[in-house]
Amino acid sequence: MRSNAADYDLVAPSSLAEVLAALARAECQPIAGGTELMVALCAGRLPGKHFVSLNHLKELRYIDSSDASIVRIGSGTTFRDVRQSDVLAREFSLLTRTASWTGSIANQNRGTLGGNIANASPAADNPPALLAYHAHLKLVSTAGERTIAYRDFHVGYKRTALA
Repeated sequence: MRSNAADYDLVAPSSLAEVLAALARAECQPIAGGTELMVALCAGRLPGKHFVSLNHLKELRYIDSSDASIVRIGSGTTFRDVRQSDVLAREFSLLTRTASWTGSIANQNRGTLGGNIANASPAADNPPALLAYHAHLKLVSTAGERTIAYRDFHVGYKRTALA
């Protein structure tokens, strides 16, 4: 049974700080690319009714190689961004390859690396590359920031170390 999109609400704060505040005070779920959430919506299995959009936040969509020893990728970076990055192709070719395997071209244009990680699907294409490269995640909330090794992020089937 399909869900009715009119039964859900979406807010789109203008900054990351406002998004974090909305997430902290309400029973809502973040949405960026929405590729997994739309599948659940169409199947009538989307939990929750309240969403906070991250899609428009430029501060989450970046690939930064200004530090020669570290490459930082924002959670809002799309698979297309990953595929087209010269620095990632040169330094982390397995990640650019797995990004090209992720869904269709439409999904790659819309889907985000952060959403793929947070979704915690065992069928995701990118986690093996992140594990192979010993990636770390910076998790941010109104309580502050913490960094954890990617290998410690998934704690069970569809479960993560997110607070």
